[in-house]
Amino acid sequence: MRSLPQPRTIPNSPIYFVVEVPGRGTHHFRVPRASVVGRLLTPLVTSGLWELRRDGSNGIDDVKAELVEESVGAAIGICWRHRTLELETSRRDFERGPDGLLEYGDEVMRELYESGYTLDDCSPILNAVISRLMLAVPTPPQEVEEAVDFTAPPTDSQTSSTLI
Repeated sequence: MRSLPQPRTIPNSPIYFVVEVPGRGTHHFRVPRASVVGRLLTPLVTSGLWELRRDGSNGIDDVKAELVEESVGAAIGICWRHRTLELETSRRDFERGPDGLLEYGDEVMRELYESGYTLDDCSPILNAVISRLMLAVPTPPQEVEEAVDFTAPPTDSQTSSTLI
């Protein structure tokens, strides 16, 4: 992680948000465009991190947990807009596909840990970033239509004139 020569200007825009990290101060992030949001969330949604075992206990699949950490790292890295700190890990250094995205995320997490960020430091960041990405997912048109048409259509008596 390196210090920026001049603090980054953070626009007053709904796509920017702030996360307070105890002991590390204010961190700014930016929600990317919808197509990027989809690519970032897909590994998290499809990971199946938790599984129910036959003995009734819940367990975590370590391989899936690693993929989730890499996905979270990619989300943090792409959304990162700290005013005075820049990640040295660059998305451009990795291939464009999902494997490159996960490799990038792994490197972002390594960089954060090497810079002294603990799991406690990363928790508010990852919670806020994932929450904002989930809110940024476009609502499917059918779901919008159902929400708009949530009331029953008016009957003839409700629409007919009351004048005699």
